[in-house]
Amino acid sequence: MPESVRHRVLLLGNAASRPEGLEHVLVRGGFEVAEAPGGTPPDLLLFTPDSHSDAIADDVRGFVSQAQGAPVVVLLGEGRAHTATDVLLAGASDVLVAPVHLPELRARLDVHIRARAEVRDAAEALRSRDLLFDIFQEVSSALRPDEVFQTLVRRVGQAFGLSHCSFVLTAAGDDKGRVVAVYENPAIRDLRVDLDRYPEIQEAIRTERPVVIHDVHKHPLFAAIRQHWSQQQVEINVQSAVALPVFVQGRAAGVFFLRTEKGDPQLKAADVAFANTIAQAAARVLENEERRSAIYRRQVSAGATDELTGCGSLDALDRRLRDEFERARRYSLHFALVIIDIDRLRDINERHTVAAGDRLLAEIGAMLQRELRAPDFVARYGGDEYACVLPETDGPGGRRFVERLRQAFGRHTFADLGPGNTPSISAGVVAYPQAGALRADDLFTLAESALQQAKSGAPDRIAVVEGGS
Repeated sequence: MPESVRHRVLLLGNAASRPEGLEHVLVRGGFEVAEAPGGTPPDLLLFTPDSHSDAIADDVRGFVSQAQGAPVVVLLGEGRAHTATDVLLAGASDVLVAPVHLPELRARLDVHIRARAEVRDAAEALRSRDLLFDIFQEVSSALRPDEVFQTLVRRVGQAFGLSHCSFVLTAAGDDKGRVVAVYENPAIRDLRVDLDRYPEIQEAIRTERPVVIHDVHKHPLFAAIRQHWSQQQVEINVQSAVALPVFVQGRAAGVFFLRTEKGDPQLKAADVAFANTIAQAAARVLENEERRSAIYRRQVSAGATDELTGCGSLDALDRRLRDEFERARRYSLHFALVIIDIDRLRDINERHTVAAGDRLLAEIGAMLQRELRAPDFVARYGGDEYACVLPETDGPGGRRFVERLRQAFGRHTFADLGPGNTPSISAGVVAYPQAGALRADDLFTLAESALQQAKSGAPDRIAVVEGGS
């Protein structure tokens, strides 16, 4: 974007009625003067009516209706002072009666241009505030970091009509980045990219400052990649690029990455500032994930986490179930215990090796953790089983959780199984309060019995023991 903008003034009416030297004063004042509609909409309309016209007010109404919010300033000839009131009532922003003092006219035009810009900026700020509120309200309902990232890129991409918007995780010195969310292709959640193709990302990480390139075909930062495009005879439609560094614990951990193509709306400084606000929101998500990873590492060292799957250990499950049982009993709450079995894991081990089976268990453990709400808990229960404690969940809610997990499996490509090969699961669900459960251990017995029923041919391989006192 150019630093200085020439405001466009459209001259209307009778040229012979214009004050002498008007065009010269406007041009010297930095205005772009046009005498016919068309092209870029004007920032201001300057109307000099015929001195004998009786339809000036009607003309002004017509100009105002077509001005798209631009001020309409009217210059009246001598002896037409009585017409000024009618012109203002017709919607004119200002009116001067001859003899017109050109420096005063120039000052008035500046005031109108500045006032319009202030109103436009205020409206844009209000729109940005409402949009931010709307985005963060949507983000607050997202349960997992990948959902948060996808929501942010989608909303920013839609708001500014971008051709590309993404989050790329990387660090200083890395030659590759990991794309975790893409506006135009939501299916991309973990894509490795060569950063040599993205000099703006490398520069943002290196300098730890926002990088804004308005024309990639001229900027020196793109000299090397432009030469590559030329050698490969690649036609690039990219026009501008923005890379906003995302900081975690004081270091650049990635970028919020925007690109526009030729013909896209031009990104304004306010747009970049808005996107930077979103980037800092993403930084909070990354910081939370880093804290979560640190807690996980401490839990592993303390024996509270299963090292293979990242889920809780049996000891941690036992403590959590007892706590939840006591809380629900004391405060008359309800919760569900779900035991999930990976069907035919032994066959997978035999066909793809035990190492492949372990990787499958790790993938499923990670998916379970992503599907859980904040208060939920998942632990590895056995060699091919997981147990989930779901507060404020009844029997049908536990069934829906298993069904949602199956849908997530269907969307996921398991690295060792290949596309279209989804492991099947069986599940036993027990809801509390439960007449047959006087102790927390009783719930394990009931859930295991339900799981055996599911594996023996229960409908959709989910068996539910409904709650009841």
